[in-house]
Amino acid sequence: MSTPSPMINFVGLRIAVDIPHLIFATCIAGWAAWFCWDAWHASSSIENLILIVPVSAFAVILYLFIVAGCFQRVAASDQQPASPRSPLASGVAVKIAGSMGLLVALVIAGPFIGFDVACYAYMLAMLAFLGERRIPVLLLVPPLFCVAVIYCFNTLLSTPLPLLFGERG
Repeated sequence: MSTPSPMINFVGLRIAVDIPHLIFATCIAGWAAWFCWDAWHASSSIENLILIVPVSAFAVILYLFIVAGCFQRVAASDQQPASPRSPLASGVAVKIAGSMGLLVALVIAGPFIGFDVACYAYMLAMLAFLGERRIPVLLLVPPLFCVAVIYCFNTLLSTPLPLLFGERG
């Protein structure tokens, strides 16, 4: 059973507010807006802002939709909103923590063993950790993902990555 959401009485309406979700989304939107502002003040050239401004604007627009979803009108007789969230299934917290740990390992290992090898190992470990057992998927997805990411970094962003195999920027 989910915990009750705080209720607000506004102009005769009872409104349930999803406070944790609202705080989390506000932090992300605030960071995106700050990052855009900081990048703009660092260098207002189009080369610097070509990806930052559209992504930041998209994040803030998405935030507005999330905020609207955090407020739900409740009938006067109900104590809960019409569709409360069910609690997480067992084992989801372990998957979240494990995924975060693997991502931290990717960030730490990238400069030491090369981003190409670290990215491949991360994708393979993540697929296996999340339960993928089909051999063709395990053999094809990690290298294709790594090639796409390295291509995008080198071509679209002109950002050299530390690689073990291939040319170095």
